[in-house]
Amino acid sequence: MTASIRSAVWTGLLAGAVAHDINNFVQGVSSARSLARAFGAAPGTTIADAAETEAIIEDDLDQLRKMGSRLRALAGAGGSQASTRLADACADAFAEVDRTPEQLRAESIPPELCVVGTAAALTTAIASLLEHMLAASPATAPIKLTVDATGQSPGSPVIVEISAPECGELGPIGRARLDVALAGSLPELRGDARLILAGAIADAIGGAVYIASDSKAGLVLTLHLVAGTPPIR
Repeated sequence: MTASIRSAVWTGLLAGAVAHDINNFVQGVSSARSLARAFGAAPGTTIADAAETEAIIEDDLDQLRKMGSRLRALAGAGGSQASTRLADACADAFAEVDRTPEQLRAESIPPELCVVGTAAALTTAIASLLEHMLAASPATAPIKLTVDATGQSPGSPVIVEISAPECGELGPIGRARLDVALAGSLPELRGDARLILAGAIADAIGGAVYIASDSKAGLVLTLHLVAGTPPIR
């Protein structure tokens, strides 16, 4: 598959997933509006009822804001020769996901290791993969992030592996590139905008996302990146 065809595939996958999410948000806001009208017409409506409706609407708006921010990160992902310290991007992604250290664990990352891509793009890709893993795993199940960077010179491969040992709902999956898996054995994941966004960002910066699953390791997502030149201080 050529780069242009692969980019077109990601565009189609992302458009479908985002449309699915937007439709869900619209339904949520519409339901909240209906509740507000019902509360307004019913005697005995309390402040708590109004607060609940407002909370539903605000949650949907927060999700839309996040989606907009992440799509902007994708838009700027491949337009420059930016290089970002991977440890910083992982730390920012962990902060964005905001879970306890017991649930989200990261092995030591070389502090000077840089990879190709903007800080926003890398943070978004890693945070999106983490969120997918958390949503697919039982509550409080541990998620682990490791980095394999045998060489740190520019152009060398860098692999970020995110594993969820307790996530086995997809069953056995032979290791495959994400776009290939979505087109073949895993069509049920095409509606997950987080997962697809991470794949699209990886593709835009010269990398890829791979997926695998078995009874021992659970679900494993690997983000393949390219080592970059450390930014000038």
